[in-house]
Amino acid sequence: MSWFGMGDEMFKCFLENNTLKNKDLKNLYYLIHKEGPMTSAEIIEKTSIKKTTLVRMLDELMRDGFIKGNGFGEATVGRPPILYAVEPTCSYIIGIHISRMKTNIVLLDLQFRMMDQESFVMTTMHTPDFVVMKIQSIIHRFMERHQFDIGRILGIGLASIGPLDRREGMILEPESYLSGNWSHVPIVQMIRESFPVHILFEKGANAAAIAEFHSVKGLYQNILYCISGGWGMDCGVINDGTILQERFADGKGYGHMIIDLDGKECSCGKRGCLLAYTSFRSILQELKSENALLAQMDEGVFRKATLTDMMEYFKQGDALTEKVILHSARYLGVGLSNLIHIFQPEMVILNGPFIYGIDRYYDEVVHQTKQQLSGREDIVFGQGELKENAAAIGAGILLFNSYFER
Repeated sequence: MSWFGMGDEMFKCFLENNTLKNKDLKNLYYLIHKEGPMTSAEIIEKTSIKKTTLVRMLDELMRDGFIKGNGFGEATVGRPPILYAVEPTCSYIIGIHISRMKTNIVLLDLQFRMMDQESFVMTTMHTPDFVVMKIQSIIHRFMERHQFDIGRILGIGLASIGPLDRREGMILEPESYLSGNWSHVPIVQMIRESFPVHILFEKGANAAAIAEFHSVKGLYQNILYCISGGWGMDCGVINDGTILQERFADGKGYGHMIIDLDGKECSCGKRGCLLAYTSFRSILQELKSENALLAQMDEGVFRKATLTDMMEYFKQGDALTEKVILHSARYLGVGLSNLIHIFQPEMVILNGPFIYGIDRYYDEVVHQTKQQLSGREDIVFGQGELKENAAAIGAGILLFNSYFER
């Protein structure tokens, strides 16, 4: 059989079957997925399913290859009980994250372990058509390397910067793509033309937040995930273990929080927005006004300066570059403290090129945030376990979960 044929869609059909008879099987599978490996006694305790019924249901799921025996539990009397777990490779999930700087594609098994990953940097040549073509090539390479066909792709989780329209599957009017053709892009339809599978579309910050929530295994039920990506700012909020959905998936709102009524003019035309102090453009202008080393280059070269250039001057010890970048960290800390007051998280995760690339920047953001808070010493700050893969992995997790929310 060709790896690009329809293949075995048995698991996908199982999840798409919402009849009353199949609903109980799906609920059992979902329980084992979330809490397994687990014994039949533990399942009965969680569900109150009769033992004879449970034996039949477990046999059916094992016969179809959806779950497996995964060792043995502790025995109190007699033979040790079988531990049941999901079969992780009876289907696969594709996770995609499209951002201004990079597009990242991951292959996940059903336990959300990353089996493969490829990414590419976004440049002026990366129009929507070209990006989709590269995504198609990467997915085909995944299929070849791991020897599966499209029938074993459960679906595609797609994450993108906002603003976006989830229902229409469209990227609306994002700021600062190097290629200027990203307005009102029907990205879901474009990908589905090559891969006719279920596609779930979500903004990147929300997807990243759910991935990090999953990685801490529910230890923190309330998480604020903040991306300060150089050009904009967005947040994902986990409240009692669930994504806090905005009515509109707009990545602009958080960055245009007013932190100084009489402050610097922002690109939106207002004054005192957080982005007027923390975005790449605003920092670049401040470097120019301070006559930092980066700003002393030829004007044409300066206009083409990148975040990487800026961080390199910081790391090489240019005092004015350090001053300007760390000053911007103070403002990010103020804005972050406002969000903490609103959402009351237990854990705050920070993401972004300065966060990952400059330790002192991250430390200053956390310091300034704590300075603005009182009585919240319990908040845990971090950079997350999954780093730049978080949004793509989270999109895949949301895709999987969507089969159980219908």
